[in-house]
Amino acid sequence: MADWAVGTVRAIAVPKGLVGGPFGSLLGGKDYVPDGVPVIRGVNLASAGFFDESEFVYVTAAKAGGELARNLARPGDVVFTQRGTLGQVGLVPAGPHDTYVISQSQMRLRVDPAKADPRFIYYQFRSAAMQAAIHSSAITTGVPHINLGILGGLPIVLPPLGEQGAIADLLTALDRKIAGNERLAAAAMRLAAAEYAAIGPAGPACPLSDLVDLVYGKALPAARRRAGAVTVYGSGGPSGRHDTPLVRGPGIVVGRKGTVGSVHWSSGDFFPIDTTFYVRPVTVPLEYAYFLLRGLDLAGMNSDSAVPGLNRTRALAVEVRRPDPRAVAGFAERVRPLFALRERTGRENDALRALRDDLLPRLLAGDLRLRG
Repeated sequence: MADWAVGTVRAIAVPKGLVGGPFGSLLGGKDYVPDGVPVIRGVNLASAGFFDESEFVYVTAAKAGGELARNLARPGDVVFTQRGTLGQVGLVPAGPHDTYVISQSQMRLRVDPAKADPRFIYYQFRSAAMQAAIHSSAITTGVPHINLGILGGLPIVLPPLGEQGAIADLLTALDRKIAGNERLAAAAMRLAAAEYAAIGPAGPACPLSDLVDLVYGKALPAARRRAGAVTVYGSGGPSGRHDTPLVRGPGIVVGRKGTVGSVHWSSGDFFPIDTTFYVRPVTVPLEYAYFLLRGLDLAGMNSDSAVPGLNRTRALAVEVRRPDPRAVAGFAERVRPLFALRERTGRENDALRALRDDLLPRLLAGDLRLRG
């Protein structure tokens, strides 16, 4: 460890800067309105980035400024989960809102800027060491939780402010690049979806089996998996790695049991396990099949049997419109570069995340110094 000071969370807070959420019935579903002051909940801290600004619920400005005035957050505040998914942490962004309310399950830290950079504190709490400290300090009676006393007493390293800022700048740059790549990949898929919608079905109705086949995946318990680069797919998506593929990529995986009807694209070789199907094209390319399957209500075909799941025979009998072969061929040619772009940005983000996660503990320990 570098010759840095060690303090506590409580010591870097402004006066009354460490607060919890509202008590009891002060905030609940009855208080939510279509627009107003957003409420920060666990879902807003679940992202790998600073903060997830989706899925807000709102209270009126009068409610926020009245009964909930002690439970407000503003841009630059660090927010922690108190109960539930412990270890979640977020940094309230600058805009579009200047005031937020924290929910009953959250705690808010307002950092004294003369003592610490809130971004540095946020990243420190993302580290494996701080995550372990939270979990080891949790009260396990009932729902595991921490409280303001526990959070305030957690030890933190405090490099000089200039060093804190340099570390935060570097990690923030990496996270912003990752977020930018994710937006680019999402835009590419929106364009591909628009291309799919534009061609439209042109032919008569036919069973899905005329276009694609669904093939059963194969059991691969975790104990039988060997370290490798091949992605293992369950019905919920990637679920590990193995050294040998079952299917050469690219390919499509469909949830059979569990997350029934889910549709996942694999750009590389993959191993779909026995809770899934993989797609074998019959008369259409994989890119067309991907959007076609996503547009079907496969989840609604969940069997009512004792073991719910997607019945292959029933799924393949679904009637779809037979597309024009020339239109489909043109579609595939136009969208393949978009799929390739998503794949490139995904690979780059994997490398960026690995770099960030390698740098974080070394920077916090002072093994790497960014500023003298």
